[in-house]
Formats: sequence, structure tokens, C-alpha cells
Amino acid sequence: MTTIASAQEALSHWHQALAVATGGKIFTTHGCSWAWQPVRRRLVLLFPENPEPAGLRPALAEGMRLGARRVEAWVNSGADATQLKAAGFSDNAQVSWHAGPLAIPMDRWDGKIRLGNNVPEATGADAAELAVTNLWREASPQLSSGHPALRRVEHAVARTEEGNIVGRGFAQQGLGGQLMVHALAVGSDFRCQGIGTALLHGLSRSMINPLAPVEDEGPTELLAAATPSSADFFTANGLKLLGRGRHMVLRSWA
Repeated sequence: MTTIASAQEALSHWHQALAVATGGKIFTTHGCSWAWQPVRRRLVLLFPENPEPAGLRPALAEGMRLGARRVEAWVNSGADATQLKAAGFSDNAQVSWHAGPLAIPMDRWDGKIRLGNNVPEATGADAAELAVTNLWREASPQLSSGHPALRRVEHAVARTEEGNIVGRGFAQQGLGGQLMVHALAVGSDFRCQGIGTALLHGLSRSMINPLAPVEDEGPTELLAAATPSSADFFTANGLKLLGRGRHMVLRSWA
């Protein structure tokens, strides 16, 4: 059964995978778990149960040393954020957790969904982060064998019939067999045309085991952390609201 706790774990594993795949690191400080993502100059605190100054101060000092431009915290809605606020964190757009099998689309998009990390148009941080799709295939000095951040990741791009990219997204295999959707985006001029739905279905199909018996293949459950602007999209695609969480930003770094 998918819970908010399992969704939080899945998002933590994604941020850890991004950090390691792009030359960053993951570390802990007095009960706080952090992911340093150098290509975005981003330091991320991952769902602390009881953040205290003893855990926040050394990590923020390390972020300053590393040259962080942005510091974020993902927090359970029921966790005490008093110390985070005292350190300068404030709420960003509220996150809502959604989960469930995909609905069958009524209309299909006429373009193509391409899987893989061969995206010649990608530059900068977007290009560097494509390395996360290889992490599960390679040994990592930072992550022990079997670490959940090493679970399979796939990337998909949506292209028009002319070959132009109009959308993209990632999916990471979860511990319970679910797929956590990350960084799903469609160009502003191409929304409401079924491209996002096509990406979800393409990512879902990418994880199907071709060697598994047909009778063992049930509908794949997706997980997503939605912003207020994307919540309706996930609901329309069959995912149900699990609950809400908090996404906080250290404003003095913004």
C-alpha cells in the first residue's frame, strides 16, 4: 500500500541519486539527511523528523563552503518546522502527494515519446542530470550495493512529428514496485494537448519487464509530488490525492 511515508522515501532516493550522478554528495548531520546537487548549486534537506540547530548549522556552513545558491527542505506536513523557520526557511508552494494507476487516455497525442538519455539538445544542468539514468547500472563509491537510490531510472522526451522536443520527464522505480515521476514538464505552448499524459504512459511502459508472465503484469502505480499548478493534471490521469507536505526554501539564499 502506498503511503505518504513511502512517497517521501521515493523523493529522497531521487534527490540522492541526482546528487551522486552529477558529482555531488549525500551526508547527514545530527539526524538531518542532505543531498548536494552541484550542477544546480542546490542543497536539499530531506524530510527531517525533528530538525535541530545542531543538525542545521554545520550543513548550512558546508553549503556556504560549496557555493550553494539555493537551499531547500522537504518536510512532512506534521513535522515540527519551528527550528527551520528560526534558521530562515519559509514555505514555498505546497506539495500534494498523488498515487494510483494511470487512466486510459481518451485522446492520443500524435507525436512520439522517445526513451533514453541521448538528447543532443540538452545543455547545462539538464544535460548533466541525464547521467542519473546510468547510476543504477554502475558501481558508486558513495552508495552501497542495494541502496534504494540505485534503483532503475528512465528518462523520456516528447517530440513532435518534426522532431522538436516539447516535453520531458523521469521515472524512478520505487521499493514497492511503484514508479515515482520526477521533473515532468511540457512547453507552455504545447500544454493541454495530451503530451504530459503520453509521457506518463511512455515512462510507465519503459519499466515493464518483458520476461515476466503476462498474468503477472498488473497496472503500474505511479507516485508524484505535485505543485498547485500540476495537481489537477495528475488527478485527471487517474492518480488520487494521498495527502500534503511542505516544501521550504531558505530565503536568504534565494
